[in-house]
Amino acid sequence: MSRLFVYDENMTDERAKITVAKMAAISDIVAPVKEYIQYSDTGTVTIAAGCVIAVGENAVFKTAETELTKANLDQGADFAHGSDYYIYICDPGTDAQDEIYLISLNSTFPDGEEWDDTNTRKIGGFHYGRVRNTDDFGRPVNASGSVRGSGWESNTRVDILPNSVWTTKHRPKCDPSGMVYLGNALWGDIYLSSNDGANGLQSVYNATPITGTEGLNWYIAGERARRVGKRLPDYMEFTVAADGSPQGLDNSNTNGWTAKTNTARTAVGKIANAVSSFNICDLVGNVWKWLNELMHDPTASSAAWYDVFGGGYGQAYMYSSTGLHALIGGGDWSGGVYCGSRAVNCSSSPWHVSTAVGVWCVCDSL
Repeated sequence: MSRLFVYDENMTDERAKITVAKMAAISDIVAPVKEYIQYSDTGTVTIAAGCVIAVGENAVFKTAETELTKANLDQGADFAHGSDYYIYICDPGTDAQDEIYLISLNSTFPDGEEWDDTNTRKIGGFHYGRVRNTDDFGRPVNASGSVRGSGWESNTRVDILPNSVWTTKHRPKCDPSGMVYLGNALWGDIYLSSNDGANGLQSVYNATPITGTEGLNWYIAGERARRVGKRLPDYMEFTVAADGSPQGLDNSNTNGWTAKTNTARTAVGKIANAVSSFNICDLVGNVWKWLNELMHDPTASSAAWYDVFGGGYGQAYMYSSTGLHALIGGGDWSGGVYCGSRAVNCSSSPWHVSTAVGVWCVCDSL
């Protein structure tokens, strides 16, 4: 380490000279609030005033309140359903010019020959997809604003997910793509987990949810979640996140993938009504979701060791070979009216591999 600044009234020492490069080198984003980007209206977000942001080695900007719309896209004329977008502040390279804001599908830097990682800085992002209309308390409403009034189940829209907007200071510990804020320093995936191709999990629109078809059980679900910085939710976290999702129907997939005639899972995020008040898709129906809670069912008068985990994982001391259970939530593809935001199944052992059981993940705030 060497001293970067010294006190020198005459600035004869080079270390005393305050330059833009020095300011940029030591400056983080200084903002009046952590959520310095917020959802403001249908299709828009707003940058707060008073943020000081360094871009590259040659520019430091102080923001004015600025509304960003699809006109700020680096390519295309509109947002695409099911996509993650990243917001960049860009240095146009001329001292007389103010900053430029671009919204991009690229997670590294905006599209365009003039932009790279030396003259742009990612400052936040959001997801564009299905939103449930709610009142100020987060309760689902119908088109007339009545809480759970007639027709409330279908009162959704396609928009920027208000609680998906993140910044460098308001975000989950993991990659914020495909996630929404649930409050109380907790984030949740927007979509049921699918295979990311790297032994982890991802939250991606229109993907096939991972289940026991790919060998998933409770232990493997937890391992895969950990690899991407996430975890399984407990039952309370699940029911809060799923609230506002309509109950399943026996004879229809209108409210979720739940009709008794269904024979398999389906792609996530495709059913307009199957979204919660937190704008999370398919928590009701499609596949059961492993939860991070266990229970023990003492069905015998004495306990014994049972080799239930498979080779190399030890054994379980319990009152029957199926005594240990892991909770699963939400219901599956043919559960009908049994499926719902508080639906829970207490019969599955954590080592059980089922084609009807998948996973949905959460992550704590940074």
